[in-house]
Amino acid sequence: MKPALLFFTGQVERRPAKKSVTISKTSADGDPHFVVDFPVSKTAVCFNINGEPGRVLRLLSDHKFSGVTVNGKLVGTPAPPGSRKRQRTYFGSIAVVADRPRRTYIEVTPTKVILDGPDRLVLPCHSSASVESGALSVALVGGSNVTVSVGGNVSLVVLLHHYKNPAPYQRDHLGFYIQDSQGLSPSCRGLLGQFLHQEVSVVEAVPGENPLSALLKVKGRSVPVVRKSRRIHGGAQSVDCWFAKNNGAKLLDGRYEDYVASHVFDTGEGPQGSNAA
Repeated sequence: MKPALLFFTGQVERRPAKKSVTISKTSADGDPHFVVDFPVSKTAVCFNINGEPGRVLRLLSDHKFSGVTVNGKLVGTPAPPGSRKRQRTYFGSIAVVADRPRRTYIEVTPTKVILDGPDRLVLPCHSSASVESGALSVALVGGSNVTVSVGGNVSLVVLLHHYKNPAPYQRDHLGFYIQDSQGLSPSCRGLLGQFLHQEVSVVEAVPGENPLSALLKVKGRSVPVVRKSRRIHGGAQSVDCWFAKNNGAKLLDGRYEDYVASHVFDTGEGPQGSNAA
């Protein structure tokens, strides 16, 4: 049977686009490394998630208010020689779901962008195009990045990471960055979403520990952290941050497993989904 042809009747404008985009430090990229920027506190916090390939992580969950949900699915590779880890994980697909005024979603992989609403469109990632469907506006810069705007006050950027000659422990993958979060509610949840309307403070060094250690105050909790540096934007920028160990233990509300979704389009009622308390 021949595969069905995909048609799209929305607005599609294919044109050259600027390769560089201005994006914040708040992100999930690499293996995957999470960075949260707190501009009022002039502090950045970071943590890792050691997930399993095939798991879907809930990054933003504001389904009940703005209607926006972002999930990322992990893919795996063997760890490099000498690593303490047995494997690496990266984001192999990222989905943005917008439920206002009607359900529309975009799924990004390293090879294609799928926009599904009243109609459906598939774009190869090596092309450049601007697309609108419902509340979603998508700008694809071939081989570089995808900017997704929702309702004019939420803007999200997916970076496309490709290797020309990948080592066995390298794999084409995605990075997720938040450009504008004004349209997301204070009740937003998710691994990144829970921090968008919060501030933190570094209160004291841990007695007898590394002088680069400290206690971070967030949501009334004290979190042991150490000073680290993270490369973001495909290695183009370095961020100094306070690192919380053990999958963000005490930093996150609940455990990281609470942020596992059933599939990339899941907007459901998990412990840290759908604006859970």
